[in-house]
Amino acid sequence: MLLILLLGLAPSAVTAGEFVRGDVNTDDFVDLGDVIGALGYMFNAGPVYCADAMDVNDDGMLDISDPISLVGYLFQSMSPPAQPFGLCGVDPTADNLSCDSFAPCNLGDAIPGLDAAELASFLHGRELMSKEFTPEEGLGPLFNTTSCVACHSTPVPGGSAPIYRNFYLVGVGNPPGQAPAPGVPSLAMPSYNLNSGGKRPSIPTPSQVGGQTVTSAHRNAPPFLGVGLFEFVSNATILGNADPNDSNGDGISGRWNADDQGSLGRFGYKLQANFIEAFIRGAAFNQMGITTNPIAGSAGVVSYKYQVGAGYNSPTIDNDAAPDPEISVQDFGDIVAFNRFVAPAPVDPLTTTELQGEALFDTLDCTKCHFPSLPSSVGPLAAYTDLLLHDMGPALADGISMGMPQFTSLLADFTSTATEFRTQPLWGVRLHGPFLHDGRADTLHEAVMLHGGEGSASRDAYSNLTPAEQALVIEFLEAL
Repeated sequence: MLLILLLGLAPSAVTAGEFVRGDVNTDDFVDLGDVIGALGYMFNAGPVYCADAMDVNDDGMLDISDPISLVGYLFQSMSPPAQPFGLCGVDPTADNLSCDSFAPCNLGDAIPGLDAAELASFLHGRELMSKEFTPEEGLGPLFNTTSCVACHSTPVPGGSAPIYRNFYLVGVGNPPGQAPAPGVPSLAMPSYNLNSGGKRPSIPTPSQVGGQTVTSAHRNAPPFLGVGLFEFVSNATILGNADPNDSNGDGISGRWNADDQGSLGRFGYKLQANFIEAFIRGAAFNQMGITTNPIAGSAGVVSYKYQVGAGYNSPTIDNDAAPDPEISVQDFGDIVAFNRFVAPAPVDPLTTTELQGEALFDTLDCTKCHFPSLPSSVGPLAAYTDLLLHDMGPALADGISMGMPQFTSLLADFTSTATEFRTQPLWGVRLHGPFLHDGRADTLHEAVMLHGGEGSASRDAYSNLTPAEQALVIEFLEAL
C-alpha cells in the first residue's frame, strides 16, 4: 500500500478546527472533485487544506485507501466517510493530523481553489496578522496599534473591532483638497508618537493651520472576511451598476470611485483603494508606522481604468532607527495573501422566518444598493453590496473626501465624496457590531433607522412595518 507522508506530524501542530470528512477541496460538497483533490495531493504535491478531511477512513494516515474509500461511497454504495460527515464537527479520533483551513465550517479560513504555495502563504499570513511589532522592529514613530489584529480581531483575525478601537481621520482644508494634519503622513490621525515620548498628537485648530477648515471623523475598523474577493469583481460589473444621474428616477444614484492613480475603487468606506496590497500597505504605515516595499506594485492593479502612475511602486519610509522596509516583502506578501483569500463567513440555509425577512428586505428596496450577489471570476459573491458610493444624508456625512468619483449632474462638486459612503457589504454582518462607518449604531435596527439620503425611502418603509415585521428583517440580516 502506498503510504504518503503526513503534514504536521508533531502533536503540537494539531489543531481542533471543525471540518466535514471527505470534503477534501473544502467546497461544501463531497463528490468526485474530492477524489481528484486527494489524488492530486498524493501524486502531484497538491494542496491539503485539512488533512483530517482527507483522512476518509479515519485511520490517522493519508494514503491511497482514502480516495478508494471515497470512490466506494460515491459510486458503489459503500460506507460513508467516518464522522464528522454531513455536518461540521471535530475529529473524534486523536491522531497527528491537523486541519489548517476549512472555510465551510470555520471563520477566517481560506477560499477553495488555492494551490499549495498560495495556501502556505495564506496560512503564514494568518499567523502574521497577530504579530505584535516593537519599536526595535519598526513600530512607529507614529502609530495607533501594534498589530493587525488589534483592529481586525472580532471575532477572528480578519474581522473588525469594538468601538474602543475607533480612530480619527483628520483633513485640513475643504473637500476635495483636504491635507493631513501637520506632521502626519495621511488623514489617519495617530494616537502615539514615539519621538515625543508617546505623547498623543493633537487635532489642530483652524488657527494652527492658517485659518483653514479642520474636519475630523471617527472610523470603526471595517470587517475583512471575504472582502479581498472584490479584487475578482470586474470593472465592467461595477461600472454597469452605476447610475450617477438617477436615470431611472428611483432616488438612488450610486457612482463609482477611483483612487488617486485613476484605478477603480473596491476597498474602504469611500472605495478609495483599488487592490488589497495598496489598501493594507497604507494601513500598515498609517496605523502601525510599519514601512513596506511594493510586492506586486502596479502589476497588482485590478483592470485599471486610466493610466497608472508611479505611486503603487513607491516604498514607504519613516524616520525611526529601524531600517526600511520594516517587514520583508515575503512576509508582507503573505499578509496580503491572507486578506485576499480569506473566505466570507459560512452561512446555514435560511429558515422559514429568515426567508420571510429576506422577502421583506427586497420589498423595502434595500437590494437596490445591497445587491444580494455580484459576479466574479471566482464565482458569485453573496456580499450584499454594489461596490458603489451613495449619499447617505447629512446626519451620516463625515466631511471627508477621498478619491476621484464619477461625474454626476446631481452633485455641485463631482470630485467630493464628503457625504457619500460605499454600500457596506452585509455578508457576516451578524459578527461585527457596532455598525456603520463609525460604529455609532449598537444594533442593526439602529443602523437601518440611521440611513438617510438615498437610503431614506427604504428606511421609512422599514419604519412603517409592524414590530413583528421589523424583527423578521433583522432576523434575516442576523442569518447572513
